[in-house]
Amino acid sequence: MRLFGWKPKGKMYSLRCGQCGEGFLSSYHLEAPICGKCLQKAKSLNSTIEHEKQCAGCGAQGVIYGKQYCYSCYFGFQKKQQ
Repeated sequence: MRLFGWKPKGKMYSLRCGQCGEGFLSSYHLEAPICGKCLQKAKSLNSTIEHEKQCAGCGAQGVIYGKQYCYSCYFGFQKKQQ
């Protein structure tokens, strides 16, 4: 008797998140496993701006949370435009 109507194609890996320690399934064998919840937290922190700090690269106000650079300097947008 099959409980689910689908069967995964390829291999499935049972991994443990390196941040919170919860187990999750993935179709990829990750070297640094991170679950969906922790990944969303990391993404939201990268989109948070600390307005009181000054960028170490260009001197503009507002840097990415926990970093020393603004978006343009951190992701190299200025280099692509020039």
